[in-house]
Amino acid sequence: MKYTLIFFVINSCLVLSQNLNLYFTLVQKGRLDEVRENLPDLVSRYPNNPGVFYLQALVNKNGESSLLQYQELIKNYSDSEYAALSSMKIGEYLFARGLYSQASTQLKKSILGYQKGEHHQRALDLMVNSYIATGEEDSVQFSLDLISKLYPSLDYKKYGFFKENTAKRDPKLVRVNKETITERIKTVKAKRSKSKSKKQLKKPWVVQVGAFGNYNNANSLKNQLKDGGYPTEVRRINSNGKRLHAVRIVRYSSKSEAEKIGRSLKSKFGLDFRVINSPK
Repeated sequence: MKYTLIFFVINSCLVLSQNLNLYFTLVQKGRLDEVRENLPDLVSRYPNNPGVFYLQALVNKNGESSLLQYQELIKNYSDSEYAALSSMKIGEYLFARGLYSQASTQLKKSILGYQKGEHHQRALDLMVNSYIATGEEDSVQFSLDLISKLYPSLDYKKYGFFKENTAKRDPKLVRVNKETITERIKTVKAKRSKSKSKKQLKKPWVVQVGAFGNYNNANSLKNQLKDGGYPTEVRRINSNGKRLHAVRIVRYSSKSEAEKIGRSLKSKFGLDFRVINSPK
């Protein structure tokens, strides 16, 4: 009985997958009416399947309704492959409507938030065009530098903005007196520690712009922001039992000051942010 049930579940999944592939092919061929005609039966048989929800949004005649369906799918099935596809569809919709500022933010989120997706080059093309349309060429360069570290195989040179950093620094040897420098280091460290403690008490607000499971991703964003003149650090945090690496702009005396920096980052680079009171 147990094995019969397992076989039934697997077989049902295979049948659904085949059905969805058939319907997606029909959509690509423009045969939307055929898909719409069969949707009610598909929904009744698989009422909680993200692929079916995605198909519904895909053939919806109302763009605004489709947008809401994509957003709902992302919210309820964030780990599904269809969440990545929905995120991309939202970006395409905003771009097609000429909402370029919103489109660039959404497309960048689609690239960074769904690293296993197959839509990255298409999203990158639209993101760059969105930034150009709004005159944000600095944001193009910043975004390409950041994304290239995560996806080195994409084509960046065709945009004419991307610059590979080929400069190399030659190491220099410096001779120091060990006894003299040891005392000096101790004095400097003591002053820095005392100064840092005072500053942290006076400036408890930080702006968090991302939290990554992979430290290298967090460090890449930190370095990009530091190069842009923002005092940035990576802090290890725990969220819902998961260890994450939070990227934070530090530190500010008031919440309003931190929020101002957060809004500036979102406007320039499309980064979502949270203002946090973190005195330590």
